[in-house]
Amino acid sequence: MQILIVILVSAAVISSCRKGNNPPENIISEFPNEVGNHWHYLYTTTQSNTIDVDIVGTRILPGGQTAKVWAYKYNFSIYPMRTDTSYVVVDSQLVKIYKLYYGSYYERMRYKLPVTVGDMWTLSPPDSYKDTTWVLGKYPVTVPAGTFETYELKKERGYIVNSWTNNKIWFSPKVGVIKFEQSEYSLGPVLGNGLWELIDYTVH
Repeated sequence: MQILIVILVSAAVISSCRKGNNPPENIISEFPNEVGNHWHYLYTTTQSNTIDVDIVGTRILPGGQTAKVWAYKYNFSIYPMRTDTSYVVVDSQLVKIYKLYYGSYYERMRYKLPVTVGDMWTLSPPDSYKDTTWVLGKYPVTVPAGTFETYELKKERGYIVNSWTNNKIWFSPKVGVIKFEQSEYSLGPVLGNGLWELIDYTVH
């Protein structure tokens, strides 16, 4: 009887450890992060243009994290074919989005899964500068691609050396960012400032 109890307790501990290290697939799939995914956005400032976002490959980051490579193509008439890249890691129940600056990777955004109204999280020092995201609410949002049930997020990054962030994000699980109001400044306005609205998409 004692042996049976030990076996059952050991099995429960192992199962708990596995759950802690490997979140349920339904949580991971809330944030589409597969090679071949594509999002096409209407981009509006003083005029209308488009932005294409594609997941194009995989890269191993320093420390051994496996990241998907997200390519952004800005189809702007005044800046034709401008491009940018992010590196996205799904780590347990966190999605971490990195940018590469001068040979180093810096975390610039994260999501906590599952997305839940009332949640709040802050990036870790030294890169945070009070970089905080709040989940404000959940409601339908209509964009050119259709109407989606979304979570509204607000991301703020405190003023530091002529830089700040004040973004709004409407995120729909299993689809991605439906709508995005980007307002960032880093020694000047940041590429992509304006309103993004989803036109069409392909996710796996």
